[in-house]
Amino acid sequence: MKKATDCGLAVIMLMMLFSLVLTAKDAFLATVPKDKNAALFLCLEIVLGIVIACLPKIVSVKFDLYLPPMIYGFFLLFIFGAIYLGTIYHFYRIPYWDKGLHLISGALLASFALALFGALVPKEQQELPPGFISLYATAFAMMCGVLWEFYEFTCDSFGMNLQRYMANGHMLVGRAALMDTMGDLIADFIGAVVFAAVAFVQIKKNDSWMQKFFFHKN
Repeated sequence: MKKATDCGLAVIMLMMLFSLVLTAKDAFLATVPKDKNAALFLCLEIVLGIVIACLPKIVSVKFDLYLPPMIYGFFLLFIFGAIYLGTIYHFYRIPYWDKGLHLISGALLASFALALFGALVPKEQQELPPGFISLYATAFAMMCGVLWEFYEFTCDSFGMNLQRYMANGHMLVGRAALMDTMGDLIADFIGAVVFAAVAFVQIKKNDSWMQKFFFHKN
């Protein structure tokens, strides 16, 4: 699994660097200020994407920490879908692309909940029922999903449209205005529940299964 995530990171880096070169060329050749600014802003987003994708690996090497491959795999998959495909190549225009990313983020946050459990709960107190662990992972993922919607709601208060409450310049009302937010939360829930169900089965088979998600010194 570690080799797979290392290969995945290398592939994503190469693809992002290639896109960065092409976008920088577009910015250099652009004659219209609007096009130049758009290309430069996209360059900035690509650079930030590269930094974000590499950051967990850099931190793990600097502090000699074990980086759980499955968590990092979910993370890379999310970054690839959200930044590389979603932002650079406008895959967000594809129906339900955003909802697919929320499925991944639900599983990612649920897996991170296990890592947080390992970091905060003393080792002698970690033997809890699998059902409780699964419920906790789901609840943690949903809490993070709700906090993200709080963030989008706050941004929308300053004229943005992250929660898609407007369409073609017109404000949606009633159920239509709730569809994006509720769809995101439902996708978060499904992703978290699927991961939690797998965790439940695996922990029942092997009490030490979730330790593969714990951060620790190498």
